[in-house]
Amino acid sequence: MKLIKKTGIFNPDGEIVLHPGISVSWKSLSDKTLPELPEGTPLDIEISFKEHILVSGKGGIVWATFDFRQAEVIYNALLAQSISSVIGNIGLDEGNLLLIKIDNDKDIGEAMDFIWRKKGGLRLKPDWTYPDGEPNKSFEKWLNG
Repeated sequence: MKLIKKTGIFNPDGEIVLHPGISVSWKSLSDKTLPELPEGTPLDIEISFKEHILVSGKGGIVWATFDFRQAEVIYNALLAQSISSVIGNIGLDEGNLLLIKIDNDKDIGEAMDFIWRKKGGLRLKPDWTYPDGEPNKSFEKWLNG
C-alpha cells in the first residue's frame, strides 16, 4: 500500500532533488549503477508497506479501512464484546486509512478472532481485497444480515 509518492529531479552526480534543500542520494536507495539519465529527468519515489501488517496485531493494530462508518461500527462491536479500542488514522495519497488499535495487549487475539478470523465473528475481508472504488462486500453483508 502506497504511503507517499514524491517526484524528484535527477542530477548526474547521483542526487535526486525532492524539494529545494531536500535531496536523496542514488547510492542511499540502490546498489545498482547510477543510471545515465539526462540532467533534470523527473523520478518518482514511493514509500509503501505490506497491507497484511494492518491485520496482524502488531502494535495493537487489528483492522484497517478507508470507510469511517465501517471503523465506527467495528469500534462499537468490539466495545460490545468488552474489548477497548481506538480509531487511528494514516493519511495516504488516495485518502485516509482508519486503523482499529486495541488498547490491551491481551485482547488483540480475541479482537482479530472477532473481526476476521473466526466463523462466529464478523468474518470481514480487508477493503484492499476488493477492486478500487467498490464497497467492502463482506462488511455490507454482515451489516445487512
